Amino acid sequence: MKHWLNYLLVACLAAAGPRLAHGQKMNKDMHTAALSGPVLPLDSVLQRVERRNPAVQQYAYQAQAKQAAVAGASSWEAPKLSTGYWMTPYNQRPIREMNNGQGEGMQMVSVEQMLPNPAKQRARRAYLSSQSAGVLADRQYRVVQLRAQAKTLYVEQAVLTKKLAVLDENEELLRFLIKLAEARYPYNQATLPNIYDAKARLEMHLNDRRQAAAKAAQNLIMLNTLMNRPRDEAFAVDTTVLAAASLALTPADTAALAGRRSDIRSLDRALTTVRLSQDLEASRRRPDFGVRYDHMRGLGRTPNQFSLMGMVTIPLAPWAAREYRANTAALGFEAQALRKQREDVLNEASGRLASLQTDLALRREQTRAFERRILPALRRSYQATMLAYEQNTGQLFQVLEAWTALKRTRLEYLDNLQQQLTQQIAYEKELEQ
Repeated sequence: MKHWLNYLLVACLAAAGPRLAHGQKMNKDMHTAALSGPVLPLDSVLQRVERRNPAVQQYAYQAQAKQAAVAGASSWEAPKLSTGYWMTPYNQRPIREMNNGQGEGMQMVSVEQMLPNPAKQRARRAYLSSQSAGVLADRQYRVVQLRAQAKTLYVEQAVLTKKLAVLDENEELLRFLIKLAEARYPYNQATLPNIYDAKARLEMHLNDRRQAAAKAAQNLIMLNTLMNRPRDEAFAVDTTVLAAASLALTPADTAALAGRRSDIRSLDRALTTVRLSQDLEASRRRPDFGVRYDHMRGLGRTPNQFSLMGMVTIPLAPWAAREYRANTAALGFEAQALRKQREDVLNEASGRLASLQTDLALRREQTRAFERRILPALRRSYQATMLAYEQNTGQLFQVLEAWTALKRTRLEYLDNLQQQLTQQIAYEKELEQ
């Protein structure tokens, strides 16, 4: 009798096999758009983000704009040309009567050119060049931010790929249990409450899967946006990133951080720019020179004349020196503020790194506990209850409880693994930011 019943159950499940496979295919099609397509490794994604993202490209044009402005550092002031009458009487009539119709005065043409001080030009050229270097330092800071964002999304997408595989596997097992219980029900080896409970768990399971599939679709859009690709262009992620070697954790040293972090390099560039701006303001105490040539054509008997004059500015005059001295002092205070900002950034970064090290060590220990003890124990528990149920010595609700515990723990393990890798990405970002 027992052998005959087992044969009947197998035949019923075999008949239900095509329907089960069709249901699995429909479920897999739900996330095909988000996880199908060619596999893009993480390195390729990061390279595309750095090359194509408009937020990165704008810095290249800003640097070119700053560099193009350097060419104007050696320019001179525009020459001045003036013309008119010089020392000419208002009333020429009595003079003409006295001089047989000839008047007095001169028509003058004047040309003036200021000659820039070469020291001022060098100071301006150095200041403009430093601005270009500062933009490139800001670009690297933005690249680090975008790379960390892309890494986080990529890891989450890899975890979702694993989750969907786990959910598909568990869905197949749950459908098998439902079919088995329905086949046993006519022989009083299963109860309706247990069958309805299993079907309710199946719908809840499908909701979990729909949520994971929707999140995968959102991540696809966000990754394509970072790479500046069409939003719905599908690609698959390389799940081997989840098994990547863990980053070695070393004590945070401010000297090492100063050499690695892009925001510190950006602050250093800003300090250089402020210092060069001080030099530029200080160069205003140097004099400028000029030359002026006047040509005068006499009216009447007055002979033609000329004038050649040299000019020099006196910037050391108190009323002229007040502005650049005040600007130089203000830039000195700004440089001190930047130094304190640099010190504050390093101090906070060291604290965050120490905190991330503690949290990352905890995540790694939890991941090892899942892999070595928790998941193997729950898997054996599920197998034991499933074997007992197949041998009619166990109840369906026991199998469902063991199945639910194993499924939730597998998903929890993947969540913990994602948090571990996310913390590792945050740690790397903190080192390079």
